[in-house]
Amino acid sequence: MNKRQEELLKRLHLKGMVEISEEANFFGVSGMTIRRDIRLLAKAGKVLITLKGAVPRSDVHEQAAASPPTPEKMAIAERALQLLKEEFPETKSIMLSTGSTVLEFSKLLAREDLPIAVLTNSLTVATTLFGGKTKVMLTGGELRNNSLDLIGPAAEQSLANYHVDILFTGCDGADAMQGFFYTADLNLANLENQSVKIAQTTVVLTTCDKFDRRSLARFANSSDIDYVITDRELTAEKKKMLATNGIKPLFSDPNELLKLK
Repeated sequence: MNKRQEELLKRLHLKGMVEISEEANFFGVSGMTIRRDIRLLAKAGKVLITLKGAVPRSDVHEQAAASPPTPEKMAIAERALQLLKEEFPETKSIMLSTGSTVLEFSKLLAREDLPIAVLTNSLTVATTLFGGKTKVMLTGGELRNNSLDLIGPAAEQSLANYHVDILFTGCDGADAMQGFFYTADLNLANLENQSVKIAQTTVVLTTCDKFDRRSLARFANSSDIDYVITDRELTAEKKKMLATNGIKPLFSDPNELLKLK
């Protein structure tokens, strides 16, 4: 590691993230030189590459290990993997949004080490998938204050360059009657609205307790969602409402998952 790369790493840890254009101006070198430095730091396990620069890789690993998974979320993730492998075996690209259940799904994908492309705005998801056959792409954007998720206009605009076969996302609230899904973060809702537009199929991963709960911002209509995977079977009424809105409900019982372990 040369002096410029050492200084670049110091600036990265100080600022939380760096952008290639800004660092090129600071060091008085070309963007290609900074990009090369970042790639070398990534190979050394020091940073994680983003669309416009890099973030510290160590911080992402700490965030990924911060909260242990629940049996309910693990069951939902297992059902999502089953859906992907059985119903969409020819899938070449997916997008993984933010949230703890989506993170659990990404851990299963890392275990499977599938040769697919994954687009994500979650740094924890990206680092979980790092190092295998899966090609990982980050949206870019600004970091949320309380998480390692990328949001903002830059993240939203970057999605215009992509199309994915399947989007896997979570929610903070769901309305079966209307077929609406909600998140507590307005910036994240804006990004989710763009995400569903670039996906051929959208799958929402959520625990049953999110139903009949509304949150600050609605991010999807019934026409945007194809599947909802929950931790237990929904009531007949809710299943009928979802079906009426063109959404197929699936479930995975965490008790059955525990029996297999």
